[in-house]
Amino acid sequence: MWGLHRGAALLAICAAGIAASPALAAEPAETGAQDSGALDTIVVVARKRQENVQSVPISITALTGAALQQRGVARVGDLIGTVPNLTQDGGGSVLGAMGIRGIVSQTRNIGFDSGLGVYVDGVLTVRPNAADQELPDIATLEVLRGPQGTLFGRNTTAGAINITTRKPSLDGIEANARTAFGNLGTIEASLFATAPIVTDRLGVKIAGSIATRDGYITNLFDGSKLNNLNRKSLRGGLLWKPTETLEVALSGSWLKQADRLLLGQVADNTSGGLAGLPGYFTDPYTVSQDHPSLQSREIWGTNLNVDWHVGGFTVTSISAYGDNRSRLIDDDDARPIPLSTSDFQDRARQFTQELRLASPTGGKIDYLIGLYYLHQDADANRATTVNGPPGPAAFVGTISSISTLKTNAYAAFASANWRPLPGLTISGGLRINTESKDLVFDQTNSSFVPLPNLSARLHRKDSNLSGNASVSYEVVPDTRLYVSAARGFKSGGFNPDIVGSTDISFGPEKAWSFEAGIKSDLFDHKLRINAAGFYTDYKDLQVSALVGAAFQIRNAAAAHIKGFEVEVTARPVRALELNAGAGYTDATYADFPGCAPATNCAGQRLPFVPKLSLNAGAQVTQPLGEGHLTGRLDLSWRSGIYYEATNTPDGRLPGYVLVNGRLGYSFAGDRLTLALFGRNLFDNRYRDYSFYLAPFAERLVRWAPPRTYGIEMTTRF
Repeated sequence: MWGLHRGAALLAICAAGIAASPALAAEPAETGAQDSGALDTIVVVARKRQENVQSVPISITALTGAALQQRGVARVGDLIGTVPNLTQDGGGSVLGAMGIRGIVSQTRNIGFDSGLGVYVDGVLTVRPNAADQELPDIATLEVLRGPQGTLFGRNTTAGAINITTRKPSLDGIEANARTAFGNLGTIEASLFATAPIVTDRLGVKIAGSIATRDGYITNLFDGSKLNNLNRKSLRGGLLWKPTETLEVALSGSWLKQADRLLLGQVADNTSGGLAGLPGYFTDPYTVSQDHPSLQSREIWGTNLNVDWHVGGFTVTSISAYGDNRSRLIDDDDARPIPLSTSDFQDRARQFTQELRLASPTGGKIDYLIGLYYLHQDADANRATTVNGPPGPAAFVGTISSISTLKTNAYAAFASANWRPLPGLTISGGLRINTESKDLVFDQTNSSFVPLPNLSARLHRKDSNLSGNASVSYEVVPDTRLYVSAARGFKSGGFNPDIVGSTDISFGPEKAWSFEAGIKSDLFDHKLRINAAGFYTDYKDLQVSALVGAAFQIRNAAAAHIKGFEVEVTARPVRALELNAGAGYTDATYADFPGCAPATNCAGQRLPFVPKLSLNAGAQVTQPLGEGHLTGRLDLSWRSGIYYEATNTPDGRLPGYVLVNGRLGYSFAGDRLTLALFGRNLFDNRYRDYSFYLAPFAERLVRWAPPRTYGIEMTTRF
């Protein structure tokens, strides 16, 4: 990149246990459902209030902390095989991007924001590369599809991931711990503990996780193992409830990651500018690269959440500060030849303040109004070192850029629900956004690459009115139909990267989205069917591309996206739970002039987006001795994707199927569980990343992890 036969046996073991335990309800889920054999009711805060997910007129996948653990979801990136129409580009934690319903914004520098917002306890993560959060203490995780600008604010044209962590306990001690060991030297551990300091008044919690794994790709140049895993996280909190009407929560979090990420390996050695040179191997798990690789993140944050209940109203204040440092080191040419390496270092510090007033609920009308402020200081130091052409005149040069960016964003918003008739709800909301950005950018070039020395001092200001409207109707008890429309807005920005000119400003992106859906609980809440169809019209779509030796971001495209999601959960008998999901996305450019020299990509598919994504799971629990045996299988399939807007054939990665499994035995009053687990049980070899390195006319790819398996122990008390 420039600038940058055990499967069947394990399956049989898991299948032997299949004969899905009822999902363990996390804090937001209503109790008592399992006793009746019904599916759990999951309470979400998608509209800044606690509501049954089945009553919210938005396409949502909501998972409790217990459901995440059962599916082996330890971090946000693991959701890809579980959530319909959620996708990613495979670029890793630092440069990679996630998206929903066809929009994946590659936010490779501090001037470009994602269209997918990730929120933890109501706080927007500092930068998109903080999105891949560890999940050791989750109450609920909600994936909201479609523009969410009214209540979630800036840069949520594609959707939002809303994470709610578990609160400290005020009335009892609770703790659980998990340890796991597996092949490839895998070691994982997580802990959650909470206890009251003063009963009914003051409580404390602590949660943390570690995850390490050896790399599965061998670098013959130095014998190192690439694509390893090395993560640590910590989260703590205090909950103070001085009166029955006032609740104050103070929390802090920290995450550190340092992996030897392989961003690309040579896909073919018969064509391109480096054809025939060393570094190509037919074995997908072997490379030879002369420069070390690294992706690292260190992210910390703190937030103060205050809820004051007065006269049926609730006043909420959320104050937060976060700091995000990241670094990426890459062997750009992906060969044992000193041609090009990159070292990108970014940092961002962010303060946010949100104030809300929520009216009482239960009447014909309820409403919520609020104010929001964000200030962010970001800086970047990026350098790409290149060697001159081989020969006696060869030399080393560097292209580097240093930039600072200050962002201030202000918003006022309001939403309301009106229930004129029994079962009928009309909802709407508006948000006024104003955002200003100031950039200082300097680029120097001592290499032979034809890019100029540049200096720019740029300012831009964007204002916009976003909104949404919906009508929902409960046609029969527990079955609701809805239609909605939403206008999304993503502010403009800058491209402080390795560039070819000072024309690095781009304008805002706008989207209109229309959706119709059904949410239904049937057969005494033993069957749940949720489905939604959507159409989204994007204007001035912000797109990025490597053009020659320089990266460009511009408002070059319009796109039409249509599709659907269907999710089904069933508990036909108390011991068995089944789930299935399907997502279809037909995402094409309506217009994209200049996507390649003398080319318009109108009619081509958007990159990184599978047309079809499927998932299914089954979990069974059977009594055995003094405990119970639980077996679970999960299957996911994703169709092929393109990695360039031109839909170049060699830039298409084929679809793939993954099967994961878990077999556990719980005993000692459910206080102890021993389990076997396996991921990619059939050892499917597939590629999860592709990149065309234009300066060398070379295709790079990366192969995904092979089968992993191990044993875990969970204790609860």
